Amino acid sequence: MQRAELLVTGVVQGVGFRPFCAREAKALGLTGTVRNTPGGVELVVEGKESVIDEYLRILWEEHPGAAVVTDVRVRRSPLERRAFADFSVAPSAGANEEDRNVLIPADLAVCEECLAEMKDPRNRRYRYPFINCTNCGPRYTIIRALPYDRPLTTMVDFPMCPDCRREYSDPNHRRYHAQPNACPVCGPKVRLCDPAGQTLCEGEDAITRLGGEIAKGKLAAVKGVGGFHIACLPEDAPLRELRLRKHRPDKPFALMVRDVDAARSIVEVSPDAERLLAGVQRPIVLCPAKAGSSISPLTAPGQKRLGIMLPYTPLHHLIMEKFEALVMTSANLGDAPIASSDEEVFSSLSRVVDFALCHNRAIHTAIDDSVLLPAGSFPIFLRRARGYVPNPMTLPLDAPNILAAGAQMKATYTLTLGRTLFPGQYLGDLGQLGTAVYYKNSLKHFLGLYGIKPRVLAFDKHPGYAAAGLAKEFLDPERTSLCPVQHHHAHLASVLLDNARFDPVIGVVFDGTGYGDDGTLWGGEFLVGDARGFTRMASLRPSRLPGGERAIHEPWRYALALLSETVGAEDAKKIAAALWPEFRIRVDPVLAAAGVSPVTTSCGRLFDGFAALLNLCPAATYDGQAAMTLENAAEGHEILNFGIEDKGNFVHLDWRGAVRSLLGSQAFGGESGLGVGRQAAAFHRGLARGVADVCVLLREKTGLGCAALSGGVWQNRFLLDLTCRELRSRGLAVLTHRALSPNDEGVSAGQALVAAYAAPAAAVR
Repeated sequence: MQRAELLVTGVVQGVGFRPFCAREAKALGLTGTVRNTPGGVELVVEGKESVIDEYLRILWEEHPGAAVVTDVRVRRSPLERRAFADFSVAPSAGANEEDRNVLIPADLAVCEECLAEMKDPRNRRYRYPFINCTNCGPRYTIIRALPYDRPLTTMVDFPMCPDCRREYSDPNHRRYHAQPNACPVCGPKVRLCDPAGQTLCEGEDAITRLGGEIAKGKLAAVKGVGGFHIACLPEDAPLRELRLRKHRPDKPFALMVRDVDAARSIVEVSPDAERLLAGVQRPIVLCPAKAGSSISPLTAPGQKRLGIMLPYTPLHHLIMEKFEALVMTSANLGDAPIASSDEEVFSSLSRVVDFALCHNRAIHTAIDDSVLLPAGSFPIFLRRARGYVPNPMTLPLDAPNILAAGAQMKATYTLTLGRTLFPGQYLGDLGQLGTAVYYKNSLKHFLGLYGIKPRVLAFDKHPGYAAAGLAKEFLDPERTSLCPVQHHHAHLASVLLDNARFDPVIGVVFDGTGYGDDGTLWGGEFLVGDARGFTRMASLRPSRLPGGERAIHEPWRYALALLSETVGAEDAKKIAAALWPEFRIRVDPVLAAAGVSPVTTSCGRLFDGFAALLNLCPAATYDGQAAMTLENAAEGHEILNFGIEDKGNFVHLDWRGAVRSLLGSQAFGGESGLGVGRQAAAFHRGLARGVADVCVLLREKTGLGCAALSGGVWQNRFLLDLTCRELRSRGLAVLTHRALSPNDEGVSAGQALVAAYAAPAAAVR
């Protein structure tokens, strides 16, 4: 018999962890107590040693889905006589400044118990759209300051009625210290408004009328947990109107479906996809679309996958009672941040929506929906936001407090406090003024929550990125060290952090463009090293990027450069004139300007170029469109040839052979019978094999047997699967992302890790 004193740290408060501890202890016959303390959840358990061992396993492996256990400290002693007759939840330890060490929980989807109550006519919360308990509801988005207590959240505006107060104060109740606890008597309420902000109706009438107006084809803003959605039927007429009003001609919209069965009527739902869909985070999950479904192709033009999510608030569940599926896209214009207040909707979106379903629970921190692509054990994060932020990670070493400013597009920041690292939420493109304001407000809020005073600023070496300048506004210049980090080194560090692997590897960093140490635009890099440093040992063959950033929106420009490099300028002109007649008069000026255009090794632009060569996407209206179109078209088993140029001290993966093979197809007057789909697949397969060939060559040169893949190109599931298979077949271990996005969202976390190793020892607190 033993007594064990436990301290569990991580995201373990406000997520139903104490009731879970008590329930599992009682089931095992253990006695003792559990309580919240400033340092974490503290337990005393009594029982047989083997039973306590099983209890520890359960704490680690079977804790509530919203909890994140980072450490369990155990101190055991022999037990001569039990001090406890039962297992109970004890009152929390008093609040003090140390509460800032308690980690903030993410926002949680409404739980099944609350949904059952909401549907029960005998329950006092029948059809109440803000029902929640300790196991569910808003968290991160309503917190104004720490400690996480109701007076420091936006729920301060709603004093609890006697019944709610009784639940909140009962240690054995499911709503014990559930900070957003409320009911129809004392809690938030909904109202339906016209675009000018005039209230049309409230409560149940508002939800009923909203459903009726959407059914007529109207567009409505709906306030959720982290911001507003724009909702409409997934039919041609409302979608045309939405695309026109939102200035979004092609970019896919997400769908909210009533339940998993409704999802199955629209998309193929794999076990991995269902696990993600039904998890407490409730992200948008990309799934293969089913042919012949009732969903309009205007939902995601030219795409084989649809973004699907389940309702995650009680309000969503009530709305979806009348619909199998609705478009639910972020309420914004262009790439602006998501609208999160009534005022924003009425001022910026009054010409976009016909109605707005609002409520009076303020959103203190706006946050978008997360977007994931199922990919086996670890999904690919396309956007890490609601449900996953602010879940922390752990640094492998002591370091001063770091602020990592992140990248330009898909901006995030990352903060460290001791060994705890907080990867920030997706914020958007810092080229937008609204996103820059959003970035500053979010950063200011998070710095204030934990009282973090950064001593190191890590930032991208690109001289034109705005993030470093925005971050500097919050720093003491006399007490802050600066740590510039090369963009692709940060990507490499991020995938190492994501796998808790910190020894040297072969990093395969493929993305759009990043500022290289030689002044050119990198983006198809093979870096040998770790977070401490790297050597660039290989890359894609460089080419000119005609028009610079303009080529991102006009992929035919880079395709023209690829042609010119492969067959010469004159033949390239002839091919271009036949392939893209709409751009005929611009071919000569673009080729003439190519000589003074930036040099790049970008893999993202290579995808764009091949998409344009296959005439799948010569011009793009959103970031990544050409590459996504190329992936969607791929079907077949042929392989285009990528050559290897080994110059001894540097290796080039040469794409010219692949271009020549493409030009040999019937579409270009050659003898090859490969259609567009097979050519697209052959490009992917050839690139995957080429990556493996280069990694094998670098293994021979360095002795390293592990390849780590990072960068936005690795969001391509087809390429990722092919490349991992090729690498493993050659005996190489492979690291891919797990909890961070491979795209530029992960850059700030990588910058923080690089800075932690680079920080002078004297700066460590």
